[in-house]
Amino acid sequence: MAEEIELPQNMALVRPTGSTKDLVSAMAEYQDLCVSLLNEADWQEIKGRRFAKRSAWRKLAVAYGVSFTIVDRQIFWDDNGNLKAAEFVIRATAPNGRHADGWGACSVEERNAGRKATHDIPATAETRAKNRAAADLFGMGEVSAEEIDRNAMYISDDQQLKLRERINVLPRNQRTIFRGLWKDANLPKLEYLNDDQLEQVHTFLDNVESFDDLEESSPGNIEPAVDSF
Repeated sequence: MAEEIELPQNMALVRPTGSTKDLVSAMAEYQDLCVSLLNEADWQEIKGRRFAKRSAWRKLAVAYGVSFTIVDRQIFWDDNGNLKAAEFVIRATAPNGRHADGWGACSVEERNAGRKATHDIPATAETRAKNRAAADLFGMGEVSAEEIDRNAMYISDDQQLKLRERINVLPRNQRTIFRGLWKDANLPKLEYLNDDQLEQVHTFLDNVESFDDLEESSPGNIEPAVDSF
């Protein structure tokens, strides 16, 4: 009779948390949700491959009830007091308590970083950390668009064009009010808006356009460009 060998605890087999049927079903639900919930604006094509953007991971996080907390944050400055780099560790937690940590960083030395606003460096690092935490929590381990291309966190060219078209038709008085709302919200230049800020801007426009007592739109009341935004 063969002697039964007892494996040490640290060599014990790792088993699935559910049946094969349940696990396959959960994966299929995740893939179906991605197809139904996400749209083209949630993806960024980089060198022929599509990567999920920040907006995609936030939508999935909301759908699954995932929350985010900052575990660690470090901001680095140079000798002249200029922001040099930022690092974040973000924890994504599911309703059942399961969690995953993601690390993200960004520095001024990155390609195209020098033309971005200073506050954008920590924001990019935090976005990357959140995306990584969410991807690991969902078990996908996918690389997000923002991890590959820093510019992926900004709205697309098509979104910029549609927003500019909407702003350009505002009468002068509405344009003045809109510009004040933009300034008070401390928003960046139009091309550096992210998806959340874009939604905020469209809300501003909805409110401004509802003011019936302002002058009607006419060629003389339309300012020529939106370069100031």
